[in-house]
Amino acid sequence: MCTVNGLYTSIVCFFWLLGYLSLKSRNGWKAIKINWEDEVVVVTGGSGGVGSLLAETLAIRNVTVIILDVNPPEIEHVNVEYFQCDVSNYEEVQRVGKDIIEQFGNPTILVNNAAIVRGKTILDESIRDITDTINTNLLSSFWTTKVFLPDMIKNNHGHIVTVASSLGYTGLPQLADYCASKAALISFHESLRYELDTRYNAKQIRTTLVCPGEIDTGLFNGIKVSFPFITPRLAPLDVIKLIITALDKNEGHIIITPYYVYLMPLLRFLPSFIQDLVHKFFGANDGMKTWRGKKSISKKDQ
Repeated sequence: MCTVNGLYTSIVCFFWLLGYLSLKSRNGWKAIKINWEDEVVVVTGGSGGVGSLLAETLAIRNVTVIILDVNPPEIEHVNVEYFQCDVSNYEEVQRVGKDIIEQFGNPTILVNNAAIVRGKTILDESIRDITDTINTNLLSSFWTTKVFLPDMIKNNHGHIVTVASSLGYTGLPQLADYCASKAALISFHESLRYELDTRYNAKQIRTTLVCPGEIDTGLFNGIKVSFPFITPRLAPLDVIKLIITALDKNEGHIIITPYYVYLMPLLRFLPSFIQDLVHKFFGANDGMKTWRGKKSISKKDQ
């Protein structure tokens, strides 16, 4: 037993050390904390779920927070501003972005959080279902980045948070469009980081990737989980704390939570029959059979 515990502790320490060295090499060894009073934060999909809680938490810190969403926010705060915007539409993002810059100055923190779930098989999805999911979950991050990044580069200051998902590391039935969009967001984040470093010489612009497991926001209501103690449902506040920590320290992070998500990318390197056994053991292929989602699926939810 002692040998097993010692081996486990050694493995955890090893990966912690790798993560620490990776973090420091990405951000430099002496990070400078931001002054929140100088920041302007834009949160897409901020009217509900994780986006809403993040906006409210930042607003309490006396930060100007701007929500972009097709629906009005659930919260009211003196520091929260709302702009109705379909972030899947580039022209609309351009128009609203111009208004934001004129009224509040250049946004310095961008949280790309907007996402929807349709929960249908590939053949059952309409063309509109598929394009809505890809446009909202993926292309909106391109549009907001194209609008707000130039001024960040000009000032060599900013932070872009990309909210992907653990499902970006695997494919599941009834989630082909969702999984594909989240997988693409992971590549988007990586490409953005390297472009900032090697094309724009803007290393003070931080990039953070968030790949959480299921968050208790209602987006995946009704799904069946075989072993909730291994794949627990996350409280939104737990994810918010990790995001704010990255912003507060002015460090680019890769936020992966809970621990089982770290193992998901490794499945791709295993033989297909082992992947199939893992999916069967955890009931992953049956989870969406009981999915209910929210009563109203909109473009505001993460």
